[in-house]
Amino acid sequence: MNETLILLGNAVHEMQAERGCAVVYVSSKGKIFKDELLASFERSLAAFEKIRQELTRWRKSQAFDDEFLDRIRAVLDNSETVKSRRKKIFNLEFNPTEIIGGYCHQVISPLMDIMVLAALSDKDNDPAKVSAYAYFLQYKEKFGRERALGARGLVTKSFNDQEFLDRFRFLISEQDSFQRTFLAMANARQKKIYNDILHGNAIRRLSDLHQSLKLKNSHSIPEISPGDWFRLTSEKMNLMKKVEDELVQDLPSDTVNNTDDLPQVSQVRVSRPVEGINAEQRSFIQNLPFFMDLPEDITSRLLQHAQVRDYKKGKLLFLEGEVSSRLHIVLSGWIKLFKGTTNGDETILQMVTSGDMVAGSAVFLNALYPISAQVVKDSVVLTLPAPIIRERIKENNELALRVLDGISQHSHSLIQEFENIRLKSATERVGWFLLKLLRDQGKISDIIELPYDKSLIASYLDMKPETFSRTLKRFKDRGFKINKNSVVLPDINALCNFCDHDFAMACPKCGTAQCPNFDAPPKHK
Repeated sequence: MNETLILLGNAVHEMQAERGCAVVYVSSKGKIFKDELLASFERSLAAFEKIRQELTRWRKSQAFDDEFLDRIRAVLDNSETVKSRRKKIFNLEFNPTEIIGGYCHQVISPLMDIMVLAALSDKDNDPAKVSAYAYFLQYKEKFGRERALGARGLVTKSFNDQEFLDRFRFLISEQDSFQRTFLAMANARQKKIYNDILHGNAIRRLSDLHQSLKLKNSHSIPEISPGDWFRLTSEKMNLMKKVEDELVQDLPSDTVNNTDDLPQVSQVRVSRPVEGINAEQRSFIQNLPFFMDLPEDITSRLLQHAQVRDYKKGKLLFLEGEVSSRLHIVLSGWIKLFKGTTNGDETILQMVTSGDMVAGSAVFLNALYPISAQVVKDSVVLTLPAPIIRERIKENNELALRVLDGISQHSHSLIQEFENIRLKSATERVGWFLLKLLRDQGKISDIIELPYDKSLIASYLDMKPETFSRTLKRFKDRGFKINKNSVVLPDINALCNFCDHDFAMACPKCGTAQCPNFDAPPKHK
């Protein structure tokens, strides 16, 4: 199996290089990298031809199950689609963004998913080693995208554009995240492989470039030609491929069980604690709708490759258009989901908090993130690799039903929030928002904690800050006490006039004599 991983990894590596060459060629309007692009086409074709030859042999020998082989065949078919697009690339019929997205989503990401699943399915491999290997693949791919995006920026002189620079910096931060995660999960042998190979002049120069770009007052990178940039980044990519191959060879478990010398016993599935998830968090996670009442073995398999991470205010989780590589579930804190506008502003679509998934439908459907996500209050977030989630969904019907239910509830929630934010008066919006906070906090009945800045609340409610301030004054005139970070109600029923159907269904007073809204719908029994 591990020889198969190297073969598939070779194809990914050549496609990553072809993507970079194509971006340079198209960004320069065909003026440079013509020969390099043609050579990359040939290398990619050769790499995929080897997979086709092996696929025929695998089918005859039944070395792999049909589903696995069908997935590889689907990627090979996608590579044929890429092959048909090469003429259009050569004729400058695609822009750089379309090229980066096309290579990534049609071939590179699906092939990487297959590699991780193949590594996990090999019983000889150590699951902990596979997890570290999977993160290294993501780290390498993010750097491969930097190679392409950086070349584009140098050719088109886009590094002075703030939006481009922000996107490039975010790509570096993603690399840093995957690198830290890999090193945190890697064992001593895997770290040694990494440190022994990934060093040299190219690594040092690129590290210096990264550091200069991270500075907030930096608006350009040191003088370097697109060709030199591509050669420098390709040198690092080649070193990373060597690390990848060594990690593959090291995947088998260090402990070899000689079954001939041991008595035969029944197989026992052992649930081991998940690294980084404490008992309290585990209990909270298991009570979330997505996990509630799932069999313990399914939950453990899902969480085996999970992480719990702390995010500071201002941290970007992902940007619109990025590959949905991980499922994020908020354990505590607040995160805004937003879309950027053409004039540089942003529209806040939703605020999510404890227990909420962040753009889960993109992960379930293997789509790009349709929005951006940013932490607005220090948060703790559970993350799970998207390929693992999607594979478990295929294996378990109950989990698939949870996903459908989650997507349905998310759609309903968005519609409700749109109605409450866009179609109501300013007073009704603020009253609805305060009631929502009161319900979500579930603590003291007459005090509402404002979880994030008032200016952000105003933006979320689609109103100007001064309109929000005037509206709060109206509540103050009604007996509400408005503090910097909290609102005190004059009585526990002061917000009941802003109740809607969803709030009523969650209220224990609904349908009883204690409900001040006598026409409120009765609770379902």
